[in-house]
Amino acid sequence: NQKFQDDLDVILEACDNPKRKFALFSATTSKTMTSWVHEKLKNFATINISPNMPVATIKQELKYVGTEAAKLQVVRDIVREGIQPPVLIFLQSKDRAKQLFAELMYDGLNIDIIHSDRNEKERNEVYRKFREGKIWVLICTELMSRGIDFRNISMVINFDLPTSTISYVHRVGRVGRAGKSGKAITFYTNEDNKCGLLRDIAKM
Repeated sequence: NQKFQDDLDVILEACDNPKRKFALFSATTSKTMTSWVHEKLKNFATINISPNMPVATIKQELKYVGTEAAKLQVVRDIVREGIQPPVLIFLQSKDRAKQLFAELMYDGLNIDIIHSDRNEKERNEVYRKFREGKIWVLICTELMSRGIDFRNISMVINFDLPTSTISYVHRVGRVGRAGKSGKAITFYTNEDNKCGLLRDIAKM
């Protein structure tokens, strides 16, 4: 959040034309970002379409899986029951994403992985193949939850619980875009049951 604010400060400083106009669009916003806007911009208008909530076209499901070890089998069960590509699977870290990719890469899913270790050329190639339908399932980290637009994502699987409700909204917001419907399945374990975040997501 701080880096984002610093970047915006640089942009504001560079745009010194007195007739300048600004528009800031975001799927979600935080208290610190709201404070920044009030501090830096004067006489602005705020329009909230659906503040910090997933859109109604997303069918959300919380899926109890018991333990971490059970998650892999549950993913395979979902695939066996039938999926409509393209699908995104979110994990908390690149190491966990690599582990899941290693488990699923020989399951005949046309699967790939995107994370911060891949260079720009590799990422762009993965994005292209995913958009063209050559990759059916894309394993990813938080890197993919914001800023990159993919049309017609049919399903998001939160293999790992997000770290915040804002992260949850961004992840599941990959589906249900432009009035289309989609499904978001979020796994939770016995350990996740103990955290308040799960209750906040359930309220959504």
